[in-house]
Amino acid sequence: MRMSYPHWIQFQGQKLGLVWQTDDEAGDEGDTDGVLVSEGQIVWARVQEDFLELARQHNITLEAGNEEPQNLDGIEDLLQLPASDDICAQLLNAWNLLGDIARSVNASLDDRGPEADKCYEKLFYGNNLPSITPPGEHYSPYLDDQEQRVVTEILDRGRVILASRLGRRATTSGN
Repeated sequence: MRMSYPHWIQFQGQKLGLVWQTDDEAGDEGDTDGVLVSEGQIVWARVQEDFLELARQHNITLEAGNEEPQNLDGIEDLLQLPASDDICAQLLNAWNLLGDIARSVNASLDDRGPEADKCYEKLFYGNNLPSITPPGEHYSPYLDDQEQRVVTEILDRGRVILASRLGRRATTSGN
């Protein structure tokens, strides 16, 4: 079943609401996460009330979402700070969301290959998820200059895709 969630982002200095979607029964079909797209363009909301209009227009039910916007502006600046669980999670979440966005509009984030996979794994393990990290252990990744460039390039490609595919925003009456 396809589930839809309001998902706020900070992008180009603005707070925008996307509809993030996932299929909890994807099985062997690969990653099916994405954002709501209409006529090749990403639909978005400016205010919470706009989500009601998006749901009506696209005949979807919105689940409860997170009100805190995910920052996509300058997220690569975190690479200059000492790695922490939170920093790794923010970078990986941005990477994953931008990948979902690219897939939704049939674009390529071009984020696979030996170098990118190594960076992704470092960030993934740097989350120190209890189901992955053995008790009493902690992984703090180090990304060298080349790896930082790889991550920055991937994030930049994702933001270019997002910027080029933002469609018209939902509008409620009076907006």
